[in-house]
Amino acid sequence: MATNLVNFFKFYDENNAKHVEAVGILERAIPDLLKEDSDWVVAYRGGNAAGGAVDLHKFFQFFSEKNADHVEAVAKLQAELSEELLVDDGAGGAKDADWIEKFREKPPTPAVLAVPYFNQVDNYRDAHRTCNSSSCAMCLEFLKPGTLKGAKGDDAYVTKVFAVGDTTDHAVQTKVLASYGVKSHFSYNLSFADLDKSLAAGKPVVIGILHRGSLSAPTGGHMCVVIGKKGDGYVVNDPYGSCNDGYQGPVENGKGTVYSKAMLKARWCPGGNDGWGRIFE
Repeated sequence: MATNLVNFFKFYDENNAKHVEAVGILERAIPDLLKEDSDWVVAYRGGNAAGGAVDLHKFFQFFSEKNADHVEAVAKLQAELSEELLVDDGAGGAKDADWIEKFREKPPTPAVLAVPYFNQVDNYRDAHRTCNSSSCAMCLEFLKPGTLKGAKGDDAYVTKVFAVGDTTDHAVQTKVLASYGVKSHFSYNLSFADLDKSLAAGKPVVIGILHRGSLSAPTGGHMCVVIGKKGDGYVVNDPYGSCNDGYQGPVENGKGTVYSKAMLKARWCPGGNDGWGRIFE
């Protein structure tokens, strides 16, 4: 099956290393079509036959479906490409074009997810007890960037939570997240394998830990966000600060702090599969 080249232009992401690599493969395969006076290049540039050297990445990067010149140009390019460069999900075991296969490869999940940090201590109300809401707000902003704006973006989320119920009610958090279009569920029997699986899928996990007392006799109750792994530990966004310093240091110490697996085993999952937490679907 021949591919629709417009779809590759449309969904190109210059921040996706696989996309950049794929366009490089295509570029090297079509040197004769990358001259400034090539029909498709001239069409893309609105009739300019002297636009200078062609960088195919730039054509992908600035492509717009709403620009008739761009759409016409890509159609012209597709007509010029060999069949081998357009094979996509070929029938009968036909191999897809190398650049198309590379374009569709998923980039590796980063060791630490870029989950934004909201602290709870500056929340407009109940700052001492809104860890659950601030933690869920961090995940919401990661999963749907731009939903909660500013350093105190979690206030908007906290407001919505208290309009529905209480911040400590996990069912309320599920309902509010769903109102933003984010599906999740709260579980009382998570394990480290569940953390690893979610992180590998590119999704953070809100967990509930016993944040006070010693490791041999932990107490308390607190929610924070697991965002990655580092060595034998887990990277956490803790909205109240860092448990490592007993929450005595600046609250910013909770941003990207590392909680050892031994610590989490005692404070989160002592039984092996009894960890409390929110999984995003």
